[in-house]
Amino acid sequence: MHPLRACVFAVVAWTLVAGATAGAQTIAFTVQAIAVSEQAAALDLSRALLREGYPAYVVRSTGGQGDVYRVRVGAFGNRAAAARYAASMPDVGGARPVPALAEVIPDGVMPQAPRVLWQGAASDVDLHVAPWPGEGIALRVQSVGAPLQPTYVLVQAGDVRTVAAWRAVPLAVRPEPTGAELLEVPFVDLTGAPADGDAATEPASEPPAEREVETEEPGGETEPGDAEAAGEAAGEAAGEATEDTPIAPDAPQRAATDGPPEVALWLLRDRPLWPATWPDDGDDVRAAFAAATVQLVATGAGADPATVEAASYLPGGAPPPTVVVAEVADRSGRDAGDVRALGDAASGLFASGPEPVDGADPTWWPPADLGERVRTDGPASGPFAWDGAVLEVDGPFVRWRPEGGGSGWRAVPGTPLWSDGRYLLLRDGDELVLVDFVAR
Repeated sequence: MHPLRACVFAVVAWTLVAGATAGAQTIAFTVQAIAVSEQAAALDLSRALLREGYPAYVVRSTGGQGDVYRVRVGAFGNRAAAARYAASMPDVGGARPVPALAEVIPDGVMPQAPRVLWQGAASDVDLHVAPWPGEGIALRVQSVGAPLQPTYVLVQAGDVRTVAAWRAVPLAVRPEPTGAELLEVPFVDLTGAPADGDAATEPASEPPAEREVETEEPGGETEPGDAEAAGEAAGEAAGEATEDTPIAPDAPQRAATDGPPEVALWLLRDRPLWPATWPDDGDDVRAAFAAATVQLVATGAGADPATVEAASYLPGGAPPPTVVVAEVADRSGRDAGDVRALGDAASGLFASGPEPVDGADPTWWPPADLGERVRTDGPASGPFAWDGAVLEVDGPFVRWRPEGGGSGWRAVPGTPLWSDGRYLLLRDGDELVLVDFVAR
């Protein structure tokens, strides 16, 4: 990151940008504070904004009515970040700041552009934060007002997914179970390239970085003994296997949070017994769908249909009737996955979720580690260290201050709650906001 010193602000404020700036990377959004017809007025306004910590600059455009001087602020990785910033700024010269597309942003203006990854309600929620594979992050957001399953926000390499589940765990590779039914999602070798000096071995299938996860069985055949060797290697990569504790063929494994992306999701979640269209369906359609779903769950969980029906409950006291299942789904988590165990909804839904029904095999029950709990109603946290800079509270904003000196700039609005040096979680009014920064 290039340190942004106070003198840079002064230079930028007096620079009228009429064309592209050489060497600048494209950041699409900025905030337009005001547009005026006089150059002196635009410079006065930008200087006043700079004194308040806003990274202001002036852009001149020429049209049929003559020159227009636009006073603008900042560089943002997406429109959501620019909109939140504009809403938190005061009026400038009687005008309301608004997000705008950026034709050009001078070098030195916010070399790290904030980007909003997720935003949601902050009131009456229980929030946990955990690492996710590929240097990602997982937020577990649960309402404390009703026993409804939480929402997991999964951020990975700029991709943001949301999954409703009691627990969501990244699933690592496991050996193909000899003589057992294959799951509907592929399990590939995530152990990576061999160490220097080791002989390279051909992976069982392509690594996830080279192809999309498919819902069909992986190609190729496994020779006898290969599954056991692959399982030991994968377990060592996940920190779970030793010579004294070999991995059982059917044992699931959690993906390492600093390794490659997960192949699938290991979920504990609700499975409705009625179709999504149930408000418009008749009793006969609901009953037929329920019977088929009960049979699928019973087969996957190794239970009889009567046990599945007895385990159903009404989430929040309202239909449709639902059962809790531990299952493996594809990376999106959207579709119904492969059921491995049945849950008991009466065993407590406000904490980490229900437990297995009596007599169930707990092998496929996701671990109850929910990550670090973050207070959403507490005072501001920080300051936080961030790649050559420090993030600290500055009134209603978070200021980015270079470690090498300089006043920095107001980077994002909100009260900082938590950071790991890559992601920043804030409370802004009645909303929680998760941001990162994009290098320009």
